[in-house]
Amino acid sequence: MSDAELNIDSILSLMGGTIFHFIVGIKTMWGNVAPYITSYLVQFDPSVTYHHTLHVYTAVFLGQSLFMYLGGRLERRIGPRPTSYLGAFLISGCTYASSYCKSLSGLIFFQACVGVGIGLSYSAPIICCFGHFAKNKGIVTGIITAGTGAGPFLAGLVATTYVNSENYPVDARTGLYDPMTSPVVGRVPGMFRVLGIMYGCIGLVGASLLMSPPTADEEREAPSKLLSLESGERASLIDNGKGANVYDEVMMAEEEPSGSGAIKTSTSSAVKGRRHQRYGSKVKFTTTFELTTSQMVKDSLCWLVIATAICTGVSGYYVAATYKNFGQTAIADDHFITVVGCFGCLCSGLSRMLWGSIADRIGHFETLELTAYLSPAVLLAYTLTADGKLSFGICVCSLYALWGAIYCLMPAIAAFLFGDKHLGTNYGFIFFVFGVMCTVIIDGAGFTGWDFGRINYLFIGIGCVGAVLSSRIRFLTSKIKDEKVLKHHRATSSVSSMA
Repeated sequence: MSDAELNIDSILSLMGGTIFHFIVGIKTMWGNVAPYITSYLVQFDPSVTYHHTLHVYTAVFLGQSLFMYLGGRLERRIGPRPTSYLGAFLISGCTYASSYCKSLSGLIFFQACVGVGIGLSYSAPIICCFGHFAKNKGIVTGIITAGTGAGPFLAGLVATTYVNSENYPVDARTGLYDPMTSPVVGRVPGMFRVLGIMYGCIGLVGASLLMSPPTADEEREAPSKLLSLESGERASLIDNGKGANVYDEVMMAEEEPSGSGAIKTSTSSAVKGRRHQRYGSKVKFTTTFELTTSQMVKDSLCWLVIATAICTGVSGYYVAATYKNFGQTAIADDHFITVVGCFGCLCSGLSRMLWGSIADRIGHFETLELTAYLSPAVLLAYTLTADGKLSFGICVCSLYALWGAIYCLMPAIAAFLFGDKHLGTNYGFIFFVFGVMCTVIIDGAGFTGWDFGRINYLFIGIGCVGAVLSSRIRFLTSKIKDEKVLKHHRATSSVSSMA
């Protein structure tokens, strides 16, 4: 990070974004509290099982996915701080309201509203800090989303300490706490209230520290950004001082067939023309590639990014939701499994700084490919060695750490491929499709009625597909010449041709 970027507003915003993300990652602690909540609901409906309460977890995820796009638009309209306040209110208030639920459907509704709060406010701190640290998106994303892992670590320990400080084991036959005799069950409503108050305090502090970055009008006072052509010509991005974005027009232009090297600027929105400029043009640009969301969805690369994210990320969501249920089939120690899960959440958060740092050095696409190949291999080891405490703990923490790479890498990849200007809505759309499909896959796996060991193999197969897709996307971007763009995602950097 340069000295010019390090000012009081930027530092406070980075601190605030990291603190706020403590509460947007809380869905990952579901696996920790699932036995408590399932046992609590059984006293009102004996037919409830772990497969049923898995829908509570996917409801949070679906709520987040459906409102990520709207969150990006809201942040552009009212700013990062008000958007974050709204998200914190929903997360905290609906968690507290969940304490009064006595039915599965009621709990699903309130937790879906928690997901809405997460979706609305998830990207606001990231976009805010991208404006303050334009040249270090990888490490900034890693630092902020580290809170996404640290928050569940804290919340998981608080929840288990409150509900089951005596380390009562589950019933070996049902895998649940006895709803009539176990003191664990009666403490569940209080757990929701404690967590709701805690989320509210953390969210208020984090949102209050977010400072809006300089506006576009303020940045226009700086020297004009120039568009460099290989022919040696230089053109200002601001056309005659009237604010017209020459870059947007050039990016949508087709190359003249005469081979003269001249560029025909056009307002055509054909994706073929834009893709031609990115991968085949002889023009060298000094700014990042910009697409609106409606333009992005017409680009096949967008759907390859989404498919890669789904196949590489869904297994992390699945493990976060089921690790305790799966582990308790062989390990009768709730405190041990809780600690493993909490440290897994912490590994997910801390690893994001690691992946961000690695990506800034070797490239985001290469880092994505590395983690994509490791994930199914570790998931296989997790399935085969669950009866050993040490191996189980190592595998769970490793899976969480690998899962964290998706959150760190995808915003920066979206910014690089589709631009910074519409990152909030673009990444919101990507996460919307990602979230909906992950919800469908996880819910579908739950409806099969298979045991968790068998379902693990399904997600190993999906992870292998994700690894292949990550190689494909890395191959398609490997001939972009400017390594500085790939490694550092400069706000004004060059994109060379594939020639």
